[in-house]
Amino acid sequence: MLLLLWPWLLCHLSLVCLGAVQPVDEYRPSELVNAALHVLESSVGPRFNALSVMELSRSNAQHRYQRRALTYLLRRLNERVAVQLLQDKPIEQPRDHILFLVDTPQAFRALHFQFATTLFDREFNFLILLSWRVQGEQALLAGLHDIFAKCLRFHVLNAVVLVESADPSVVHFYGYRLYAPDCNVSITPKLVNRYAQGQLLSRGHLFGRALRSFYGCPLTVSWYPLPPFVMFTGDREDPQQRLETWRLTGVDGELLKLLAKIFKFRLRLLPPCEKKTLEHSYSYSADDCFHQLGVGNSSVAIGALSASHLHRERFSTTCSYHQSALVFVVRTDHYLGAVNQLVQPFCGTVWLALILSCLAVLLLQWAWRRRSGYFDLAACALRVHTTLLGNPLEAPAVPRAGPVRCYLGAWLLLALVQRVAYQGKLYDVFRLPYYPPVPEHIAELLEGDYQYLSSDYVDYFPQHRTQLRTFNYLRRFEELEAAEDGARLTTSALLGNLAHYNHLNWQHSRLTHVREHIYLYQLVMYLRRHSIFKFAFDRKLKQLQSAGIVGQINRYFEHRMQHEPYAHAAHEVSPIRQEMFCGLYFIYHMMLLAAFLVFLLELISLRVIWLRRYFI
Repeated sequence: MLLLLWPWLLCHLSLVCLGAVQPVDEYRPSELVNAALHVLESSVGPRFNALSVMELSRSNAQHRYQRRALTYLLRRLNERVAVQLLQDKPIEQPRDHILFLVDTPQAFRALHFQFATTLFDREFNFLILLSWRVQGEQALLAGLHDIFAKCLRFHVLNAVVLVESADPSVVHFYGYRLYAPDCNVSITPKLVNRYAQGQLLSRGHLFGRALRSFYGCPLTVSWYPLPPFVMFTGDREDPQQRLETWRLTGVDGELLKLLAKIFKFRLRLLPPCEKKTLEHSYSYSADDCFHQLGVGNSSVAIGALSASHLHRERFSTTCSYHQSALVFVVRTDHYLGAVNQLVQPFCGTVWLALILSCLAVLLLQWAWRRRSGYFDLAACALRVHTTLLGNPLEAPAVPRAGPVRCYLGAWLLLALVQRVAYQGKLYDVFRLPYYPPVPEHIAELLEGDYQYLSSDYVDYFPQHRTQLRTFNYLRRFEELEAAEDGARLTTSALLGNLAHYNHLNWQHSRLTHVREHIYLYQLVMYLRRHSIFKFAFDRKLKQLQSAGIVGQINRYFEHRMQHEPYAHAAHEVSPIRQEMFCGLYFIYHMMLLAAFLVFLLELISLRVIWLRRYFI
């Protein structure tokens, strides 16, 4: 009997023991976690395949809560987004979106990890889950202000904080505004969206909310005058005229004024600065553009500044908005003027052939007229000369013998060819100047023993053939033009600078450039290191480039200045247009009119006695 009851007792005891064990607590995510999951699935996952995550907590209990929330998020995201866990050390390759799990504002304020130096010019987006429950709106705003102030130290403008409201079913999304009306530079938390019942109440973009208005705040500008990129109409040293920003013009100046109009900020121009060479320290000149940026006296620098790597570690730059070429500038010499070309249209061999052919014709006429016994050397020479210039022959002067007529026809054909060649030379003299050959490649400069005028030693020209000059490119251009004929001097400048100089000094400018470029020059604006203006300016400059506005500004200032002489223009002769001979046609018609008047007066003189004596 006991053996039969034993299985029943064991089953009963097992049921009692199982009833004493507590069931496993299934994780139930809060609305805060659901809102974060919704943002990751709708805003991050479709466009980015990786996410960085960092936990910041001040208590073990909150740390366990964040671990469970993070586990839940990773399971729901599955394999759609790769996750990178950040640690308290320099991060070499963080993702564009970083998720922070934070329990208190103090925990986020203690954040001290840092990005690698090369990544500070990347735009990051912070998504911050703040599981901090606080009573009172003032305390919440103060805590958000601390969080956003820390984000600004990381130069991050796109920061969104998720906070549970008084109603547990509603999650608030907060961002911040850096500028306020009346140019109030302060951090102002701003409610940007709400999450309730599984969806966002507003469909606007959470990220990408860049600076849209500076509310008339002044932006201090360091500028280097370099036509046609930066020019100033008026006295650049006058502080009152520098307040009138319409005087600032050029490619860089017009773009900066356009950005000021879009973002609603005022330009405050500092006195024009001078570029320092690499061998000089930035602290040597208080007026240097890069020094002004480095010490914080200005926020942006313009003046055909290059996006080279020389200043990358010290400053930030905008995206490139214009390209030019750095070239070697040389002078063309006039060995023969226009009058000399008319006097010397042919080489000595051609002149010898002309003289021999004329003598041969004279000899032919002497042989033909020897039978008649009458030969006038002066008349025959004049007839040969006038025939060579294109006048017709008199009928009695044409020989009747067949062989002689053949010889004379060959002579007339030769004279026609020579006359046409001379007329073609005459047209070229009137419409094209003569330039001797100049180097087309940099190697020809090196082989030709050219001396380089520069403000500093460069790596693309030998140092022992470099002559240092402390003045700017305009003075170097003037020295290049004032040099003696045959002097082998060269300097370097941007194509825009050379074209602008030739445009202003076309009557006496003889400067041209070597066809082979030194390198391509990318024009940018320089900003302070990790400046918050970089991303806003880059975004707007790219939009202006896509719309063609940047290209229009470049063409306006450079197209009309691209009038430059070149030594090999004779090999690229443009077609002869009829308009080029308007002056010649005018003189021709005036001569015909004068001849017609003389002929008319001669006819009238047959009947008017007092006119007859003028035509006898």
